[in-house]
Amino acid sequence: MDLLHNFEFPWPSVNLVLEGGSILELPRLEIKNIGEATEFIQAYGFDVNNPDDLALVWRFFGEAVQFIEKTLTDPDFSRVPDHLRSEKALNDIRRLFILASEKERSQDQIYACAILRVMHVMIHLTYDPRLKFFQAMQTQVLNRLDKFIHVDPSNGCTYLGKQDDSQRIKLLFFKKKERKDPNREIIKLLHKADSVVEEIYDRVGLRLVTETKLDAIRAVRILFEKNIVSLPNIRPGRSRNRLIDLKRLKFELDRIAIHQKKTPEPAPYVDRMIKRLEKRIGYGRIGRSFLNPHTSEHYKAIQFTCRELVKVRNPQHRLYTQLSSQLAAMSGGDQLLNELFPSVPQAFEYGFFPYEIQVMDVKAYADSIFGKSNHEEYRRKQLNAARQRVFAKKT
Repeated sequence: MDLLHNFEFPWPSVNLVLEGGSILELPRLEIKNIGEATEFIQAYGFDVNNPDDLALVWRFFGEAVQFIEKTLTDPDFSRVPDHLRSEKALNDIRRLFILASEKERSQDQIYACAILRVMHVMIHLTYDPRLKFFQAMQTQVLNRLDKFIHVDPSNGCTYLGKQDDSQRIKLLFFKKKERKDPNREIIKLLHKADSVVEEIYDRVGLRLVTETKLDAIRAVRILFEKNIVSLPNIRPGRSRNRLIDLKRLKFELDRIAIHQKKTPEPAPYVDRMIKRLEKRIGYGRIGRSFLNPHTSEHYKAIQFTCRELVKVRNPQHRLYTQLSSQLAAMSGGDQLLNELFPSVPQAFEYGFFPYEIQVMDVKAYADSIFGKSNHEEYRRKQLNAARQRVFAKKT
């Protein structure tokens, strides 16, 4: 048997490790008994012999069952079987791992795998270390932007730029995107093979809608010229421009500049060139996004990801300060403090947190709400893809 084992491999698992696949794509686990299940869970990060850890695992189990039934609402798998849907019915969480390892694609095996897939995503979302910076990051980013957003009392319109700035840009719509509904984040991670929690970039975001495409690119310029966003901290590889043909824009602007230099006084033909500019700088049909296959080929926007260096107070430093003042007057207090804190904790912690900027003109925005690129259709495609992966449906 030992010799035979040398030539047998669990190929799906080997492929996952060597080719960089996702655990969500694995058709089954390779767990034969309770002992192996215990070790598997422990390697993941939980000790089922620890009551606190076990309670956490059961909590994620219950939330996964609820998510499958209320959010995924798959017509083929609408309700988890009674003997698998509660802690009381299942009794031992390790049974779920053994069921998920069955070679036959039975109903129990399908549901066991589905529950574990959802649990895996939920756990990674819950323990994303970046979340401890979330509130501070949101406050830093939005406060800096708020200094450059104002409503003109004379017309009630919202503008990007200082009130006395002649280059300010009228915004027809402005929205601060806050953290997604957790269910939306779960679907986001379930729907695409290479989605991982570290690559959720839009927990916080800004959407700016301008009157024209030219104003959209001008709005982007204001964002980095006024240091509303940090130019060095733009995330490489995460910028998408599906709104403006930059080569055409540069060509048209150069032509206008040449004619303006020739004609000091305003000329009717220059005005006509400026008016025609808007029709000439937009993209036509540009196909599907390589970054997100569920994005409509008709969706047009400028999107880029920034990284905010967030500064938050270190609670360990606060505790150190309190204890040092209390122990100073005590005999042996300094020694005790040194034992508790071999080194003085830093007063602040720092970390980078991503956020997303989206800029579009009013025509593209209207199409994203009512037209071919509407967001509801995008969400429907994501949900269908998530169902396919959770229940390992063949396409």
